[in-house]
Amino acid sequence: MTVGELLVATFMAARAADQKLGERWVAVSWRVGSFLPNSLIMATVQRLGEIDAVCRAIERELMSNPPVEGELDLRYPYCSMMSEVWIGTAYSICYILKHRKLRGDPDFVSLAEDLRMIRVQLEKHELPSDRDLKEPLAMVRSPLRDDEIEPSVYLYDRRDEKRAHIGRRGLSSRWSSMWEVIDVGSNTSRWLERLDISDRFLAAFSGPI
Repeated sequence: MTVGELLVATFMAARAADQKLGERWVAVSWRVGSFLPNSLIMATVQRLGEIDAVCRAIERELMSNPPVEGELDLRYPYCSMMSEVWIGTAYSICYILKHRKLRGDPDFVSLAEDLRMIRVQLEKHELPSDRDLKEPLAMVRSPLRDDEIEPSVYLYDRRDEKRAHIGRRGLSSRWSSMWEVIDVGSNTSRWLERLDISDRFLAAFSGPI
């Protein structure tokens, strides 16, 4: 099979593995599309659902058939790559609805904010809301390099045009990608899981709006 044929087969297999999920995403796309009826946002939501189906299929597969220690297994790295694309697209959808004040209920605002926190780290390579930093923030690099005994400390300065932040990433018990996000305002951090955010996205548009 060609690369294109394998790619099509992947998405078709994921769709067949959970048809009810696909139906939910189509229904959600209609609801989101009703906010911007003259746009292509409905198609964007459906594409988001296609990526979600593939990610969920791989996550389920990794749960039942985890990688064997010592063997090269690229399923999770590629799933992680698609998860990042998923986050960026989901963020853009929520951003436009929030920015134009088309949705403002607490659950949706919380979802949009969590997506923003992850997206800023992934796509802007900086701390979310770093403009709120009054002074440089001391950060600890993790994990340790081979030549380190203790974590090295560096200063994150929002005025430095070359500043960068690489957030910690992880894997949940459901084999779904996770990201640690830092809230500058409250000086706290928390972990967010892609699968949980996907469920929240579906729930936000599944009932009456």
